[in-house]
Amino acid sequence: MLPILRQTVNNYAALGASQSFSGPIARGDVETVRTHLKVLRAIPAAREVYIALAQSALRDLPTKNRQALQKMLKD
Repeated sequence: MLPILRQTVNNYAALGASQSFSGPIARGDVETVRTHLKVLRAIPAAREVYIALAQSALRDLPTKNRQALQKMLKD
């Protein structure tokens, strides 16, 4: 995990939040987010954090499939 975290921080420092944002929310990968939410049912507190962070990203950062992801996070 450490190399991923370092690269994330380096990207953020060099490019800013919107340019360095990546992952299933940025890609609009509805199926991956759905899988994450399903797995996180076993850890309710982590699921709440995931949803809060995803909603923040959808509000403030460039994403694809924004409406589909927003709907899924509300269900």
